[in-house]
Amino acid sequence: MSESEIVRAEPHEVDGFAGYTDAVVGQGRTRPQGAPILKFNNDSTWTIYDEPVPADREFVIVDITRAAVRWPADLDGGGPVEVITLRANEPFPDIEQMNANTAKSEWRMDPSGNLRGPWQAQHTAHLLDPKSMDRANYPTSTIGGAICMREVVSKTQWMRKLRGQETIFPVITLADTFMPTRFGGRQRPHFNIVRFVTFGGPGTPAATIEDPVEAMKLLKPQTVAPPRAKEATGDSIPF
Repeated sequence: MSESEIVRAEPHEVDGFAGYTDAVVGQGRTRPQGAPILKFNNDSTWTIYDEPVPADREFVIVDITRAAVRWPADLDGGGPVEVITLRANEPFPDIEQMNANTAKSEWRMDPSGNLRGPWQAQHTAHLLDPKSMDRANYPTSTIGGAICMREVVSKTQWMRKLRGQETIFPVITLADTFMPTRFGGRQRPHFNIVRFVTFGGPGTPAATIEDPVEAMKLLKPQTVAPPRAKEATGDSIPF
């Protein structure tokens, strides 16, 4: 066999993880598989696929998205019929007015027997189990769920200010806490922050993490140390 007949292997990087793709020529990039839905139930339990989630299981909240969601009159008919995803710093539209502009024939009965419009303001927390790399999404349109989201966002924003880093994310466990209501109060969802971690180096902007899995493709997450007394009192923070 002559040298010209020998098939020579081209040198390549031996890493089937970094270079993996399941895209097909002419079909563009394939969509990532959807994460399972995390639910907070009426009995204050957290479940995925109807299976209880252990109270000590940790998740990293890698993103929180917001959207105006339109549901069909028959919820058994599947998912939402329209989703308006909000950009960063974009306020929610006037959901009440959007419902008022929708025919009553498209409204539905809620679990309390009240007629409810099809449009809802929805928050979704995108979570990643740092041990198993399993993902989960927690969408919520309830008042208690919105409070849960605002609290974890506020605490994370303050930690980012204290550390001067935009790549800090909270590690949480799933819990519940009391919420007063006009009916005497009930338990609402709560994210118990156990620590904060950062991905990548100080110069890695959070905006580059477009997908939850991409967060863990960066450098190994590093635990963020608690703020010192001077930082916690605000002496180092200009107001």
